Amino acid sequence: MGRYPERIVALAAEVPGILAELDALDRVVGISAYTTHPPEALDKPKVSGFQHGSVDRILAQEPDLVILTSTVQANLARKLGARGATLIHLHPHRLSDVFQTIRLLGNVVGEAARAEALVHRLSGELEAVRGRGRALARHPRVYFEEWMDPLVAGIGWVSDLVEIAGGYDVFRARATAGRLAQDRVVSLDEWRQAHFDVMLASWCGKPFDPAVVRRRPGAETVPAVRTGRLYAIDGSILECGVRVAEHARKLLALFEHCQ
Repeated sequence: MGRYPERIVALAAEVPGILAELDALDRVVGISAYTTHPPEALDKPKVSGFQHGSVDRILAQEPDLVILTSTVQANLARKLGARGATLIHLHPHRLSDVFQTIRLLGNVVGEAARAEALVHRLSGELEAVRGRGRALARHPRVYFEEWMDPLVAGIGWVSDLVEIAGGYDVFRARATAGRLAQDRVVSLDEWRQAHFDVMLASWCGKPFDPAVVRRRPGAETVPAVRTGRLYAIDGSILECGVRVAEHARKLLALFEHCQ
């Protein structure tokens, strides 16, 4: 390997999008099957799922760097490390982590100036959304659901986006404290008693079905269920990457519609 890595396997779905913005997508030689952005990355060899992957298939790309994310990929990281792979293992939790990741990858690929420009742009876009969110006549009470069995509230950066867009995350304390899904489990009683106006759901790759929500015991007492404000959110919101400002704008538009 030279001064900077030239053959990168990106098993974190948000990483190809960041590297594309840093003019380094050409260095990516393998991606996760869950990668959806940018479109030009999708022709790269798909060498892994999210939780599981073949170490042999990954190493067949002769990477000088493998980038992983979250505790879900910890076992895969251990196997790759045991085979001598050079790793970066990201663990994003809050929205600020996307900026740290951008700066880190900028340094890794020798594009620190591009990384700072990207951070500046995204920060400005998010602040513009925050200003409009503050101006909402009514700030809706929002519940974001990441999984349905058991009920799992959204992770920290999703809660941050809800707040920036002018919503009030009813499980924000849990979202900001809990990196792991098990730390963000919500009981059915808590769900009913949260009294939220809007429900957002991205079920980790499984299509959201509002009928499942309506069948929950006592669901008819929940304002969002009564008014039909149950919305599917694109799964890419669960990636802590360059589309965070885009998602903030979409949430803002939804909350404006709910006024």
